[in-house]
Amino acid sequence: MFKLLIHKAVNYIGLMFLSFLIILNSCNSDFDLNAPYKSIPIVYGLLDQSLDTQFIKINRSYLGDSNNVESAAINDSTHFQNITASVQQFNINDTLNPVRIYPLEEIWVNNIDDGLFYEDSQKVYYFVPDPVSFSGFDTVYLNDENIYKLFLQVPGTDDLVSAKTELIDGSGLSYNQFYKLTLKTFGFNLLNDVDLGTSPEYNDHRVDWNTASKAKRYELMLKFHFDEVSTQGQVTKKSIDWDLGSQKSINSDGGEELNKKFNGLAFFELIDSKLSGYASESSVEKRIIDEVEFILTAGNEDLNIFMDVNEPATGVVTERPSFTNVNNGLGIFASKYQKSITGKLTNSTVLELCMGQITSGYKFCTDSSDQVTGISNLTGGVFVGCN
Repeated sequence: MFKLLIHKAVNYIGLMFLSFLIILNSCNSDFDLNAPYKSIPIVYGLLDQSLDTQFIKINRSYLGDSNNVESAAINDSTHFQNITASVQQFNINDTLNPVRIYPLEEIWVNNIDDGLFYEDSQKVYYFVPDPVSFSGFDTVYLNDENIYKLFLQVPGTDDLVSAKTELIDGSGLSYNQFYKLTLKTFGFNLLNDVDLGTSPEYNDHRVDWNTASKAKRYELMLKFHFDEVSTQGQVTKKSIDWDLGSQKSINSDGGEELNKKFNGLAFFELIDSKLSGYASESSVEKRIIDEVEFILTAGNEDLNIFMDVNEPATGVVTERPSFTNVNNGLGIFASKYQKSITGKLTNSTVLELCMGQITSGYKFCTDSSDQVTGISNLTGGVFVGCN
């Protein structure tokens, strides 16, 4: 969710640097534009107390003697060799003496999205906090009543890079109780019609939630889960993601009611767009319907500003302001919080997936005997079972 947004923002900042350097290198001049040059630390970190491991990406700006587009694909161009960094936890009433210090450790990751920069593997930094409390059924790993500060020292420089963030009030972020009850009791319903002989009448579906304090931007994603069974009997758990967009609260005090609405037809068209042209379709025997999951992610005020500034330009004026909350560096150190809710698909939605005009070719079925029987009774014998 916010991974996609922060990925876009990271690309924008990187391209901003790259464009600047390309312009410099393209100038016809007798002096060396590459000297002297000082690397600028670039930080991207979103703390989330619902996660047992916190990751922070720390890169440096670069200027090569050759084509900077080519230099971007060289791993060493954007990485510091050695840094000393930590995230420190402070009581809100005492921001000088840390309650806890978490030294950052480095790890190489290789699940990188395709793009301009190095894709094979990249260095990120992380720390693993201990569980500090429990809120309902959610395990919490950071204290949302404290302030967290990032400190970074690059060897060979005297500049101390720093940033700070508050955490979102996780207990305040919740789905509307009536919506939760409806989804759990009646399921995910996108149409009422269970008669294959008539044109389907698609419903609008609305997700309601209550905002949390210290949060401003909310992103909602729908994840449709299913098991893909190959002709060789191999079962692979898969999902299709649908970014339902963002909403902003009036303020960051919490307690507001927000919602996102979408039409049922769009859901089936999304499934069609994701599966049409699937290269391995001939090796798929069936797809067993599981459930839908709504993932709601809240971002704090700094993250909201950062994302607003880095939204794609749509007007005639393409120049944008810059925003960073990193002292002696660039980027963003902010917070997010995530909550999800799941629900089974209703009989009419299952029937449409299995037999409807848009998605009937994708071999969907259900292994729920109750749904198989219910749909058969309602349709006069239509079978949507997997066996």
